[in-house]
Amino acid sequence: MHRFLLFLCLIPLSSSFLQAQDGFKVVGYLPYYRFSYLNQIDFSQLTHLNLAFANPDLTGQLSVGGQDIVPAIQLARQHGVSVMASLAGGGLTDEWEEAWNYWMQPDKRSAYIHNIVAYTLAYELDGVDLDLEWGYVNSLYSPFVLELRDSMTANGLLLTAALPGTHRYPQITDEALAAFDWINMMVYDLTGPWAPNNPGPHSPYYFAVNAINYWRAQGVPSDKLTLGVPFYGYDFSTTTVSSFTYRTLVSQDPAYAYVDQVGMKFYNGIPTIQLKTELALAEVSGIMIWEIGQDAYNDLSLLNAINEVVQATPVRDLPAQAPLAHVYPNPFGDELAVENRSGSPLGLRLLSLDGRPVGQYTLQPGALHWLNTASLAPGFYLLQVVGEQGREVYRVVHR
Repeated sequence: MHRFLLFLCLIPLSSSFLQAQDGFKVVGYLPYYRFSYLNQIDFSQLTHLNLAFANPDLTGQLSVGGQDIVPAIQLARQHGVSVMASLAGGGLTDEWEEAWNYWMQPDKRSAYIHNIVAYTLAYELDGVDLDLEWGYVNSLYSPFVLELRDSMTANGLLLTAALPGTHRYPQITDEALAAFDWINMMVYDLTGPWAPNNPGPHSPYYFAVNAINYWRAQGVPSDKLTLGVPFYGYDFSTTTVSSFTYRTLVSQDPAYAYVDQVGMKFYNGIPTIQLKTELALAEVSGIMIWEIGQDAYNDLSLLNAINEVVQATPVRDLPAQAPLAHVYPNPFGDELAVENRSGSPLGLRLLSLDGRPVGQYTLQPGALHWLNTASLAPGFYLLQVVGEQGREVYRVVHR
């Protein structure tokens, strides 16, 4: 058993091979208060756009923050993007919460679902995404989902959900969980303003791995999961912890785009976002972004970094799945050997499971290099290999 597991660790997760999978989704949420950035977003790099958030008033009529959603729909449609309305959200006003609890009641549910379907059809949307969270999830949730599913199916519409990275609300039945076309895993907010004495990464790489394993264990197949990534971070440098956008941070210094921490500010930079995209390509059916209005709309764009991995050119002149490098031994001790088996130079980056770089090297064609790893702590690491013919990620173990 142990030998078999170590063999798996040596298999590279190659986006050059895996991106050829049909149906890989890139889902971007866009809240109504970011609509001013519509003309700066490259919608061609998305497959799905979730307009956030649609909520009912006390008459059961939906609105996305009182904003006109037609311009967003039109821009996305020009690039063949599927557009959905995301319902609810993590923070409801008192009126919205009251309306949700009222209209999900058994005797009101059908009329409310009729309004949701009518809204979706009126704007020619492709479906809805349900984003009721935490205290807003109650015993009404699952019956509502099952009835909504029936109406969505009858009209050829999608139904998805946003759910926490490693928590299943106990009110969600197996039937309700299976009713979603896919689940957008919110793999962020491991810490934040609610935990000012717990500074650190709120969306480390290992959290992504744990989330995938968690929802699989809940019976959700890989083809019904997307991996959520953040385009924001948290600043723990003051007593009151605050959030910041990726765009704001990298406007201060472009070098910040390539790390995950600046002082007591924690976020995901380009290397970690790309590693997570590679993980998503290998393990699930897509990647999800909260939210694209926080991106940098230049060559430091995280959406573009995702697209680079997803669109990596498949290797045509090498045998299928031919590895770029030979990595051994595994587990490794004071040294880790990497042999370049491609015909071009390779860039090597050794990272901890939370995405922190611990070494960076360049390896010429045909060369063998022994990485000095004597100072590393025992545990799992990721070796990112990037060359002209694609990119690979190896999971290795330091004993």
